[in-house]
Amino acid sequence: MKTKPSKKSANARRNNSVPRARSKIHEILATTDFSKESLAGVRYAVALAEKVGAAVALLHVVEFPSPPPMPGMRTVTLSLQDSEIGKQARVRLKTLAKRESKGDLNLTPILRSGNSFYGIATTARERAADLIVIATHGYTGAKRVLLGSTAERVVRHAPCPVLTVPARATKRRTGKMPPLDLKRILVPIDFSKTSETALPWAASLAAESNAELILLHVVEKFPIDYLMGRELMNQAITPLMKQSEADLKRMAANMIKSAELRVSAVVRDGRPFEEICSAAQGLGADLIALTTHGYTGLRRVWLGSTAERVVRHARCPVLVVRELNRRKL
Repeated sequence: MKTKPSKKSANARRNNSVPRARSKIHEILATTDFSKESLAGVRYAVALAEKVGAAVALLHVVEFPSPPPMPGMRTVTLSLQDSEIGKQARVRLKTLAKRESKGDLNLTPILRSGNSFYGIATTARERAADLIVIATHGYTGAKRVLLGSTAERVVRHAPCPVLTVPARATKRRTGKMPPLDLKRILVPIDFSKTSETALPWAASLAAESNAELILLHVVEKFPIDYLMGRELMNQAITPLMKQSEADLKRMAANMIKSAELRVSAVVRDGRPFEEICSAAQGLGADLIALTTHGYTGLRRVWLGSTAERVVRHARCPVLVVRELNRRKL
């Protein structure tokens, strides 16, 4: 996440202008699969919509089972309108939307059929949604591989920012979401223009909630670094951490001056996604806001995806702002 800074790049950091806060969120697309876990995302979306004055559309995507065709028989495609599955889903969705509506905020139910993550991304694009809110089940290991991760796929392909809410965010006894009270928002920064894409969103939410922004930079340790031995590794890492801390504090000071926000800076070393999750928990962050490069295919496999790993492991909600202007590779 961090390479040795050149004089040119260091100067560029000092001169970086602070991104302006993004315009108001007008429509939030919340998703549900009718599971108890998905309610965390729905209720977070409602609470956020109340805070920022947005509308909420509630989406459920029906995935029809596709049994293998019998010999001599043609495959029959079920219609969402006519199928019993579709009728039941529509009733459940309307009931859920009515139940979770609050005051003047009425959830608009939307039913689609097909692949879940594709249906979510397509609906967001058609409605020009400003934000997608989706719950994560919190599976890891073999179970996550078997079930797949809709949230991670949505993060990768969505046309707008995605806010993931871990199911563990709900209270265990009642299953309810605690009141939306953003006090600390953690923003990982690697000093690239891409990583700053999430800053306007974080700054806007911080302003709405009078929350503190915590800028985090992780000086990445690579496997080859450990071959140097602890002493030599620390000698190489220490100057980078000092320089990064100075640059990050300068960025925080500029934000305080221009936007009148409460901003602090933290520098750590290690594996980026681990340090981001650890810092969020240790610092009591209520939200992580970060950028994903939006790579797909082979390059995504090579580079890995810090954002997707943070979504998978974080204990608090994660706002992922995708860099949409970069050409897909």
